[in-house]
Amino acid sequence: MTDPQKVRENPERSDSAESITALVAALAVEIDAIFSRFHLNEEEIEDLLREILLLAVYRWDQIESREIWLLATLRRACLRRLQRRSPPPSCS
Repeated sequence: MTDPQKVRENPERSDSAESITALVAALAVEIDAIFSRFHLNEEEIEDLLREILLLAVYRWDQIESREIWLLATLRRACLRRLQRRSPPPSCS
């Protein structure tokens, strides 16, 4: 839901948020597939979505291919999360 006070303060930011929400809805199947492939739990998914969507709001007007950017950024974030989760290789 859009907060009317925020719309009055910054209508462009609200439009970006609505556009991002529509894009995420349109790409829901692809986004779910990415999360399934990386076997992330709900907490990790929430964290990554929050991070990516906040980044999208700030960069929205600078992004040329928003669909590609969103999916590629999400994949990279999932990879980083898995790397942090995996133990470092042992030096024997």
